[in-house]
Amino acid sequence: MSDAHDTAGADIDLFAAAIAHEIRTPLSAVAGEIEVALRRDRSAEEYREVLRRIAAPVSELVAISGDLSLLSGPPHRSNRTVASARLDLILARIVSRYRENGTVRIDADAAGLVRVAGDELRLGRAITLVIDHAIRHRRGHAIVSLRVVAAPTDVRLVIHAHPSGFWPHAWESLRRVTSGAGDSLRLRTARRILDDAGGAVVLATGSGADVIHIELRRHA
Repeated sequence: MSDAHDTAGADIDLFAAAIAHEIRTPLSAVAGEIEVALRRDRSAEEYREVLRRIAAPVSELVAISGDLSLLSGPPHRSNRTVASARLDLILARIVSRYRENGTVRIDADAAGLVRVAGDELRLGRAITLVIDHAIRHRRGHAIVSLRVVAAPTDVRLVIHAHPSGFWPHAWESLRRVTSGAGDSLRLRTARRILDDAGGAVVLATGSGADVIHIELRRHA
């Protein structure tokens, strides 16, 4: 009993640390912008510019709160046979998100009109979270690429980094989250969304380089 209690406590501690890590950056950005703005009187346009700058971190905090609500609720596996999402539309939104980033290359054309099981917005959130994890953990200035591999019953999104790959700790967190004991809020949220849709996030190591596979189930 004690060992189980200690393990559960350790998991909670790791998850709390992950939450603190995720919210610290956007909260610090908002606090910093407000502190600077209040140091002197500013014009209406300058205040509007401050509000524009804090909009992004506030939106990220709202998204994180949604992730926490999702993780605290029961699984939605009943939606597997109902919800249908167009993969090309999901990837088009993701391409738009990273268009100015310069670190992500997405082969969206290969998606065609493939329909996958799940909610479009939630699946988009899951894929984005995995891509963000890959960007954070790429070596140097590697380009994170995503390509679509379609099969009769499923679709696989293959994510890797060229030319230098990823840092090893990226895979440690991915291994933990795929085993159900992840300490990464982003990856745990992505895994939950994909599980609910009958999909998965998997670390594939057989090709000589670590590659992330996001597996999506084709909608019947």
